[in-house]
Amino acid sequence: MMMTTIAQQTRLILHYDSVARGIHWLMAALIVGAFGLGLLVDTFPSSWEDGVVNAHKLVGISILCLVVLRLVWRDSHTPPATEPSGWPLERVSSLSHIVLYCLMMAVPLIGSAFAVWSGQGIDFGLFSLAPVMPENEAVAHQIGEIHELAAYILICLAGLHALAALWHHFVRKDDVLRRMLPPQ
Repeated sequence: MMMTTIAQQTRLILHYDSVARGIHWLMAALIVGAFGLGLLVDTFPSSWEDGVVNAHKLVGISILCLVVLRLVWRDSHTPPATEPSGWPLERVSSLSHIVLYCLMMAVPLIGSAFAVWSGQGIDFGLFSLAPVMPENEAVAHQIGEIHELAAYILICLAGLHALAALWHHFVRKDDVLRRMLPPQ
């Protein structure tokens, strides 16, 4: 019978810190929520439309702020080491994260441009920002189409991101998903 060390018996799982995990899961929830509000805005009673659209804008602004906070946090906090998975997987992972970050910034920025060109303001509850320019329907329509397409691409890529984490967990049986969960 071979003797094993405690280190060999228990795998050390290195987790992201609680701030990084919190921002990650909050952003995931907000992205799904913003997408849902944008997708379902026409299913609400027409008297709710302004409130639903305003909530969609507030969630989008929150996502943009969280992306900036997450990038600043990540720059000052080293992520946990990963098990080597080979250059194709590591390359795909890196590229997909870059695209995800770009889309998480671009979608709210494009949505803000749509709101500006649509002649919309935004109500923050304690204060409101009035429209900054009159509506230009032709430009707003084009920007709205780009915003919608970018949102669909973001939600699809986020879905693939989640599926990849599940694949790592259930197929590869590595700790990629566990790194983003609270330590046990």
